[in-house]
Amino acid sequence: MTDFFETEAGQFASLAKQFLEGALTLDAAQKEKGRILFRPTLALAGHGLELMLKACLCINGLPLTKGRDGHNIGKLWSNEVCEPLRGHLYDNARIVAEVDRLKGDYPDVPKDEDVLALIQEYLLELGKLHGGGAYPLRYPANPNQTAPRTPFLVKSLWRTADDLVKRPNHFELQRFRSMN
Repeated sequence: MTDFFETEAGQFASLAKQFLEGALTLDAAQKEKGRILFRPTLALAGHGLELMLKACLCINGLPLTKGRDGHNIGKLWSNEVCEPLRGHLYDNARIVAEVDRLKGDYPDVPKDEDVLALIQEYLLELGKLHGGGAYPLRYPANPNQTAPRTPFLVKSLWRTADDLVKRPNHFELQRFRSMN
């Protein structure tokens, strides 16, 4: 039996976790260093998300998209076989919001009824910044362009990447659907 981390899916999942670990670290450092770390945090989060989506495609036997579409988070996100990833991210976003609400570190933690819509909105905003147009996370861009707040998004993505490397078979579409 092949070790998961020797497969293409495992390599994508492992690298996603690494990028999201970096994003989580930078996000925490923003309290001390400030907004100078905001764009690098989002850049790492966007790349980690793209890698998770590609891992999910591989786990479910789909070929990877090449070229510009291979970086299109919105398109990858909406693929049917990424349903398990969406489910895990939604569950983790609820957990992150609940923990943050109890800690009281952030004044604008979403209410339970707003969590799913907000994480979806943040994810799609991140996708536009990551792979859309002029690549505003990589190059100078419009300073008035909006971006998702990082703590809620990054922690939710990090928890999902952690699930992916620890339980990759939970990201198989058939198994996910049978568990839910």
